[in-house]
Amino acid sequence: MSFDALTLSQLAQLFPLVFAIAAEALDVLLLIPTVPRVFLLLWLLWVFYLAAMNLKRAKTAGTLSKVALGLGVTVMLVGYLLDVLANLVVFTVLLCELPKWGEWTVTARLGRHLRAPESGAWLVRYRRAVAHWFESDLLGDFDPDGSHL
Repeated sequence: MSFDALTLSQLAQLFPLVFAIAAEALDVLLLIPTVPRVFLLLWLLWVFYLAAMNLKRAKTAGTLSKVALGLGVTVMLVGYLLDVLANLVVFTVLLCELPKWGEWTVTARLGRHLRAPESGAWLVRYRRAVAHWFESDLLGDFDPDGSHL
């Protein structure tokens, strides 16, 4: 069977394999010290963001095949899990606050801080500066819409 002949039901059979690989990856990840683990999480989150933006670009252009869509769903699920994990753990420490209810992703949280007034307490300005840095250096240029937050 060629790769192009895969059906969605056959792709669905890959999900248990993906979860088994993820469990093994988590076991290996726990062997890494905390600080490198944080940087690895942020790097993986950015890589999955780049993959998601390429999927978005292909879908907008009408060139996203069914096979790519099926495989892309896995990328989106893993990326979303990384996003929620980074938001709850890393960005809680980085921004010195818990996320508001409903802010499950880093994008939602940084978007709120980017829309905050430029004046205010030092912590408000700090959070806005962090959000601006992520938008200008890591996110905005890679979003097909030109701005991610």
